[in-house]
Amino acid sequence: MKKWALIVFVVAVVNFVAFLIGAAKLGGDAVNGKMQDGRYYVADHGKLTEVSHAAFTYSRIHCYTLFVTHPLALVFGFLFYRQTRQREASRVS
Repeated sequence: MKKWALIVFVVAVVNFVAFLIGAAKLGGDAVNGKMQDGRYYVADHGKLTEVSHAAFTYSRIHCYTLFVTHPLALVFGFLFYRQTRQREASRVS
């Protein structure tokens, strides 16, 4: 369990850092942006930046991956914590 928890945690952190770098380079993210009149905009704190369709699609997909990796990291972290507590409790008994 420890190995899987560490792998999932590292993947989640790397994914988040990659998202931050991508959003900084693009000027925001597509989930907060919009499509209007055939144009694509990413947003950062209300500031819109026009991007290509490909960049918009990348940003939207990458943002949605955070909705998967972060909860997975929390679940595996909780399972690892619970397993560690159970081992400690069995050693004391």
